[in-house]
Amino acid sequence: MLRLASLSLLSLISAQSLTLYTGDQTASTATSTASAAEGTYTGLAAYDPTVLTPPTPPETPVTSYTLTLPSNGQAVLDQGLSLSIAQKGNFLGFSVELSIANSLMGSSSTNMKVPFLNYMANIQNRAGVGPVIRVGGNSQEGSTIFTGGLEDGAVLDKIKVSSGVTDTPLINYSLELFYLMGNITSLVGADWYFGLSFNESAVDSPTGNVPIAAKWAQDILGEHLLALSVGNEPDLYVDHSKRESGWGVSNYVTEFDTMTQSILADNNLIDTTAFIGPSTCCQVEGFELDDVFNAGWLTSNVDNLAAVSVQHYPTNNCKINGNVIDPQAIFSDFLNHTSAQAQVSPYLTNSQTVLGVQKEFIMLETNTASCGGFAGLSDSFGVALWMADYALQMAWGNFTTALMHVGGQNVYYNPFTPPPSTEAATKQWTTGSIYYSTLVIAEAFGKSNQSKVVDISPSTDQDANNIYHPIYAVYENDAPTRVVMFNYIDDSTGANDLQTTINVGTATSSVSVRYLRASSVSEQYNITWAGQTLGTSFASDGRLYGEQSTVTIQCTDGNCVIPVYAPSIALVFLTEDALSNSTPSADATTEYETSIVGTGSATVDKQALETSNGQSSSKNGGTSKGNSSSGAISRITNVSTTTIGLVLAFTGGLLSLVM
Repeated sequence: MLRLASLSLLSLISAQSLTLYTGDQTASTATSTASAAEGTYTGLAAYDPTVLTPPTPPETPVTSYTLTLPSNGQAVLDQGLSLSIAQKGNFLGFSVELSIANSLMGSSSTNMKVPFLNYMANIQNRAGVGPVIRVGGNSQEGSTIFTGGLEDGAVLDKIKVSSGVTDTPLINYSLELFYLMGNITSLVGADWYFGLSFNESAVDSPTGNVPIAAKWAQDILGEHLLALSVGNEPDLYVDHSKRESGWGVSNYVTEFDTMTQSILADNNLIDTTAFIGPSTCCQVEGFELDDVFNAGWLTSNVDNLAAVSVQHYPTNNCKINGNVIDPQAIFSDFLNHTSAQAQVSPYLTNSQTVLGVQKEFIMLETNTASCGGFAGLSDSFGVALWMADYALQMAWGNFTTALMHVGGQNVYYNPFTPPPSTEAATKQWTTGSIYYSTLVIAEAFGKSNQSKVVDISPSTDQDANNIYHPIYAVYENDAPTRVVMFNYIDDSTGANDLQTTINVGTATSSVSVRYLRASSVSEQYNITWAGQTLGTSFASDGRLYGEQSTVTIQCTDGNCVIPVYAPSIALVFLTEDALSNSTPSADATTEYETSIVGTGSATVDKQALETSNGQSSSKNGGTSKGNSSSGAISRITNVSTTTIGLVLAFTGGLLSLVM
């Protein structure tokens, strides 16, 4: 029997100590990253202080550029380019490894992590829709659902844990996981991809555990479940001893069909367009995406596919056969536009094929490097620039979603990391540099859900150094509304600052600009987006601190000169509407405060909670796919941080949480 709990039940987790901060105080502000201390760092990778040496600036800098902005879609075509499909502000989301879902999101459906909610709310407030989150990865393959629950009401248990970065633990999970995901959706509008077990025993048991998991996922999450992932990097199954030698594409196609048909049997799912695959990753000869298509997988499964998925990392830190990559040696590879182009170009034909059968094409998992990334590289400001460039390049290539992978404490590339369980309660989360990329992308596409992007970067035929200065234009309703400009050069002297002149027409007297900035491409934490920061390691609660800064640039005869500092991203809003549609509104911003530690109790009105993010309201119709009409089953209870309980209060129409 399905459980439907009251949405107004918000209970208290008590704390032992009381610390009170006044309203004038904020979280710790960012400080400059220092070089690693002498000796070898032996702590957790997520907090590694390693700082790389920035590449030397080019001898002849590019200091000025005049941008001829196509006036509409036809003008884009006339330049031999094309606009992308319409994109949403939540284009860049998160891939959460199943084995750490509880440490990131919450220990039960009644105990959610406030910083995680804040990180997600930052996107919702800018994009107008909730974030896209995938729960899965390597650890989905050996997972088993226990509908009767786990001991102590746990979300999941790891019953086999190995030390290797890509070693796959065996995971038992309960319905609490789906209720937890549903409760997060109720607060920040999240949509989900969920990974099903695809090990041999699961495939050989078509009436077993996997169909049960699929049904419960859809029943509880409703339309907020975007799809169920069948298989994770099957092109590596033989190498990782998940299948015997000789297993290949035809075997995958057969097993995929066996599993999906077992799930669909007896009308097990309400929405039968429920699956994604094949999630190939690694350009394995004979097992690339084209090989899967040529085997008939796409044609035979098209009626039951929600999307086609791939996974991709530019490089790896897996130390295969003793091959160790020096991050310093490859740092410069990430600091120019050719990197983003190279990552996306192999998929351009595939994206057209997928669009041709009217399906979405998603990057289900990506980041800087497989096996956890690199110290000093994956957590650098330079990679924040790269990820934004890479995301825009994927959007232009007609991917519809791209998800950055989030691992545990032993990886370098996390967009956010909770404190180790052994740390004191006063220590909080650590924001990775690439998280800032999600804010840039959310504001670059805004809330219209109709943003089309084109790469209009200056030609390297004119100057080879133009690879350091990519430019994208965003169009809505066939008119340019935003321009995104990059400067990858590391130079604090100003000698490599780029002055870009944009002609926007004589009717425009000024434009608005927001900057993603840091002093160096090697910086880890002292990063600001529009003047605001998420702070240093162990100092973040997922909220942006500082006064938001939007620079007004006056234009002369329709010519606007935009400084693009070295290094930085400049997001230019060509109209007031574009700026407004990318800005969290004061009366609609969802934010979860964690500035007070203590005890107490409070409840939130059911209707207020249901409509706090635009859902379940007949007046506003909802702000994200799958509002309450989806039939999703949920139970909202209380929310807490990692180790300290919270009191929930509803004031001034804004749901806020206090720790």
